[in-house]
Amino acid sequence: MSARFLIALVVVSSVGTACTTQESFTNLNPDGPPAIAEVRLKESYTNAANPTTFLTRRVFGFGTFPDATADVDHDVTSASASGQSMRIIMDELLLGNRLEEIQCRGQVDADAFSSVPDGATPDDIAACSVNTDSLKTSCRGDHAVCICHIAGGCGAIAEGDPVGVLDVNNDGAADNTSFKAGAVGIKCGAIDVPIDLDMSYWNPSGDQQVPAMGGYDALGPAIVIVPQGGNVPTNSTCGLTFGPDVLDKQGNAVCAPPAGRPASCSGAIDTCQAGLECTPGDVSAFSFKTEGLRVTVLGLSQNATNVSATTAIFVTANAPIAATSIGGITITPPPPVDFTITQPMPAQIKFTPTTPLTANTMYTITFPVTVTDTFGQPLPAPYVFNFTTAP
Repeated sequence: MSARFLIALVVVSSVGTACTTQESFTNLNPDGPPAIAEVRLKESYTNAANPTTFLTRRVFGFGTFPDATADVDHDVTSASASGQSMRIIMDELLLGNRLEEIQCRGQVDADAFSSVPDGATPDDIAACSVNTDSLKTSCRGDHAVCICHIAGGCGAIAEGDPVGVLDVNNDGAADNTSFKAGAVGIKCGAIDVPIDLDMSYWNPSGDQQVPAMGGYDALGPAIVIVPQGGNVPTNSTCGLTFGPDVLDKQGNAVCAPPAGRPASCSGAIDTCQAGLECTPGDVSAFSFKTEGLRVTVLGLSQNATNVSATTAIFVTANAPIAATSIGGITITPPPPVDFTITQPMPAQIKFTPTTPLTANTMYTITFPVTVTDTFGQPLPAPYVFNFTTAP
């Protein structure tokens, strides 16, 4: 992690020289605002051979990559609601210190992570990584990091004094980084999706040439955004948000061209400036739709017969279910069957009969639209499942 952050510090200082007079397929496009070239994300899909079985794959949901086929290069209308992560591939480098912060030896403000000032170098980080006795004389100046910003002090350290960079291995670099809260987000309708700041990161390396290892998901430079738990709201139209201080070295904000990298751009991305023009700060051109909430009974087909009168029935969902919403699930015939309904896992519901069911009887489990995911998004329609017990 620390190595990645140091790369970001060094490479940002040379972003202006990324495009040279010597043409290369790896050239970036530092002219103009930083544009989103492509976005990689996971979608759910079915095929004609088995339309009731849902599969997943990683696709280009925005922008066209030269050798990508249509099955993995298209607008996304059924993005996976769980296990999701997004790789936002940029046409140029961003200021890494606007996207990530480094871990300190203790709390410095709301947490133990510190921003890195513009213009800071690896030497500045090293100066604040020294032993505690030397910190006050070594870690100072405009580029100092891990400074206490709490009125009244950070424990034994006074406000304004250095807490020190967490550097257990004593290599002069931060041991850990964290993505900055609010730097990049996912918004689905009115819902701001919580972001996993530990799993999300800025990768300043890479280019528009597919590497031997990693495939399309190693293209860069890229921002990798992971929602908390990998979950996004079901049946929603979503887009990206960027904090106002997420900029390139020229001070330009991120933007999204009308369709990302155009199909006509088959060579170096710095030759495609016309297709990558966009208004700084406007990322509205990119959006995606998530799959609807659905539930599936495990191990039993619809209208199954000869079902054991004492067996537990497991139902799985494609997204975590809100525990407060399962109370409306009904089981008939009347009088009400004595079942307990539990959630062994967030996306699973278990129906356990407390007494044996009546033999040779058809039972119906009804999931109303009041059943929702944890974001409050409901089932698109009621789901009804029938089964018949053994004679």
